[in-house]
Amino acid sequence: MKESRLSIREATQEDAERIRTLWWRTIKAAFEQESIKEFLSPEEELAFKMDQLHQAFTSPDSRYFLAFKEDEPVGTIAYGRPPNKGILKQTGGELEDMIEIGSLYIAPVFQKQGYGVELLLFILNTLLAKGVETVCFDTIIESSKQIWRRLFGEPAFHVQSKRLGFSHMIWVVDVSSSLERLEKR
Repeated sequence: MKESRLSIREATQEDAERIRTLWWRTIKAAFEQESIKEFLSPEEELAFKMDQLHQAFTSPDSRYFLAFKEDEPVGTIAYGRPPNKGILKQTGGELEDMIEIGSLYIAPVFQKQGYGVELLLFILNTLLAKGVETVCFDTIIESSKQIWRRLFGEPAFHVQSKRLGFSHMIWVVDVSSSLERLEKR
């Protein structure tokens, strides 16, 4: 494995405001680039994510991590069980017992520099050490779909919402083979 360029640690309640700021910048930039404003506002997305973060602080099955380059927050990543409501709904609860990787946010000024892959390697290694063999993750963001396809192949579930005009993609991946694939990059 390549040497990490980031310092990554588990987030605490004291990090909530730093995370909120990082997420707001990232969500706002994504909403400006994507056509998802029609069915969700950036404020709603941020409120939803902050609620998830606060719930994770008391959950034995969820962890959020914050990454820094020097003292600058670069990004976040998390894992939790059960997966989010969208994954459960779109899969008919099929993935209910699976761990979801989520909240991979990289601050706009740090995007396209490999930090997202570095955070994925971190979380996959963390989960592998805990004996987790398979994980899931999802997105409705078009630019993220392209990245996930390039890194992990086609999604296990692809649900088109004709009413809302977007597709929801859900990946189910083997942790060990995903690590091998990412480490070769």
